[in-house]
Amino acid sequence: MALFELERNADFEGLIAHLEESSNPRIRQRAAEILGSLEAQADDERFSRDEVVEALIEASKGDDHDDVRAAAIDALDQFGQQALERFISEISGENIDDVAEWKKAQLLARGLNANQPELRMAAASGLGRIGEDNVTAVLVQRLDDPDPRVRKRVARALGRIGSPESVPALAQKLHQDSYEVRVEIAYALADVGTQNALTELASVAGDDDETLRRIAVDALGRLGSVDAVEILAEALRDDTESVRRTAMFSLVQLLSEAPANASHAIREKIVGELAEANERAAIGPLLEILERSSETAQRRNAAWLLGRVTHSEYEEEVQETLIETLGDDDEMTSKFAATSLSILDGPLLERRLLKLVENEHLDVDTRERALFVLGSVGGDRSRERLSRFVDRTESDRLRKRGFSALSKLGGVGVPSGDVA
Repeated sequence: MALFELERNADFEGLIAHLEESSNPRIRQRAAEILGSLEAQADDERFSRDEVVEALIEASKGDDHDDVRAAAIDALDQFGQQALERFISEISGENIDDVAEWKKAQLLARGLNANQPELRMAAASGLGRIGEDNVTAVLVQRLDDPDPRVRKRVARALGRIGSPESVPALAQKLHQDSYEVRVEIAYALADVGTQNALTELASVAGDDDETLRRIAVDALGRLGSVDAVEILAEALRDDTESVRRTAMFSLVQLLSEAPANASHAIREKIVGELAEANERAAIGPLLEILERSSETAQRRNAAWLLGRVTHSEYEEEVQETLIETLGDDDEMTSKFAATSLSILDGPLLERRLLKLVENEHLDVDTRERALFVLGSVGGDRSRERLSRFVDRTESDRLRKRGFSALSKLGGVGVPSGDVA
């Protein structure tokens, strides 16, 4: 069975078999990554967490490929501090169960100097989970570790701890390391989130190096701050398409990551900045998110933004995608699509929506949302056809929504008591 099917079915036994038996290191690596992502579904009823953790520990210790061992350690990290500590205990011979957090931090800090890089990686991940500020200096020293896998996890740990003291060292390494490590360092700066960290990422977003610019704008999407919006909007004007696309993805991610008390300000700021940006730079990535992303929050925000940043040139293309989204499995995404469509009036929209309403093979939810939009964008044609529609439909829900749309269009009123 293919890995994606094993992932979809949460087939832990099959994934462990691939991790332990496949001759292809890429398959073993991907199996470890999937096992980590399924952590929340591993329990005594579906499959024993202990069995999964044990398989990952064995891969972390014994696989003959660096990337597989690294993926297995990251999966252990997703299974939590106890899983990491089991691995550390087995590989180091030191029992760190039932030890005070400050003592664990000391033992893990010592593990950063171990001969085995896998132990250094696990120690760094564990320190990041404990989150003690007093280990920041020890982790910063390990940004010079000879193994890039260790440096990545040290940067990730510093981001988790979020100490402003780590910013100067992280900023320096942002210009010096390999691509994968620099990405993790940029994320760490965004996770620290201080003004100094933002300043460093902003300076890199304007760097001559295209790779650095792309890394910076990618990381800024994690910041959850209105301060990042102007920087990302400026990146939409970048000479390189990959930077522009990354900037748009980051703006949507920023909306998804924003704290509740700042989300409205960020939303308004983004709409204002996008109104002045290159429309194609915004529309293409938003459509791609809506059509391909599996992240619900991102798709909701993309559907919402499309109605507010689209102008005449791309209106038809955007309407087509939003109409398809009316039947989305996520109710909020489909509602945002309906709201955006009601903003994007156009010569063909009314006809398309009427076809949806009158298509008896479609689900009721999709047809209801089409009726909602018609209440905002319809004209004489809609009044005439909806008047006939409400007389013949056998669905109470569609009849009620049809009367509501007609009422908005100045046609037949809603019968008394027909709509709650």
